[in-house]
Amino acid sequence: MGLLIAAVYFLPSLLAWRRQHRWRDKILLANLLTGWTVIGWAICLGLALSRPRLS
Repeated sequence: MGLLIAAVYFLPSLLAWRRQHRWRDKILLANLLTGWTVIGWAICLGLALSRPRLS
C-alpha cells in the first residue's frame, strides 16, 4: 500500500524522467517540496506532461 501511495505521489517526477524532460530535476525538486498539496502536485504533473519551449 505504501508503494502505491509513493508511486502516485511521485507520478509527475516519474513521468518527467520517463519522457526525458529537460526540467526533470526541477520537477522532482518541486514535487518533493510541494507535492503534498493538491495544487503543487497538479502543477508538477502539468509541467511533466508539457513540452518545454525550445529557446
